[in-house]
Amino acid sequence: MIKTILIDDEQHCITRLLDLINRQPNTFDIIATCTTVEEALEVVPKLQPDLVFLDIKIHEKTGFDFLKGLDTINFKIIFTTAFDNFAIKAFKFSAFDYLLKPIDSDDFSNSIERLKTELSQQSIEHQIQNLFNNLKPNQAKIITIPSLTGFETLKVGDIVHLEADTSITHIYTKNKKIVVSKPIKYYEDLLDDTTFFKTHKSHLININHVQKYYKGKQSYVVMTNNSKVPISVRKKEDFLRHFN
Repeated sequence: MIKTILIDDEQHCITRLLDLINRQPNTFDIIATCTTVEEALEVVPKLQPDLVFLDIKIHEKTGFDFLKGLDTINFKIIFTTAFDNFAIKAFKFSAFDYLLKPIDSDDFSNSIERLKTELSQQSIEHQIQNLFNNLKPNQAKIITIPSLTGFETLKVGDIVHLEADTSITHIYTKNKKIVVSKPIKYYEDLLDDTTFFKTHKSHLININHVQKYYKGKQSYVVMTNNSKVPISVRKKEDFLRHFN
């Protein structure tokens, strides 16, 4: 059973979560619900939960105030939020799960399935640091990449290009390749489209790492890691527009 605490200032949201949780028998042990940041800061360290469902806006404070008030964070977090797209991208970059309000039952079920195969507990403190970093508008973004043994972090600016391979994605930097069990569409939606450009159905490049462009029947670019990436005919015009 997963020892679970709910933190939300709206009773109807707590009720909705409890209803969804009750549809997952023998999964959760609800050990507390909190409606203020102050209450949560008192309860959570004492009860040592495995999981916290954390609202973002809690009266005049936020879930981030709660996280900053803790000495250690050794539990998993699923954010529940009506936050804007910028914050949601920050959650994704930092490998945190989130549920948009009003919470959909299918989204909840999918989130719990991911939770069961989630990153190790030891990664949480590092993820929190990355999340706070990614919430700063002008800060260099850091992306958390899941792996078989845990996770690793990359500066987004260090990503040279991405290549699809059925349902997995190869992420290339100048010195290494990382294989991730997510489709390239996930990263296409996540990464900034003013910097990352999809040259082909299987390729997404960081235009800041384009070294050379070769025109012709089969156009391609040479990236800073010396990889050759094709540009499809229908993408060529849009690609050239980025450099004009």
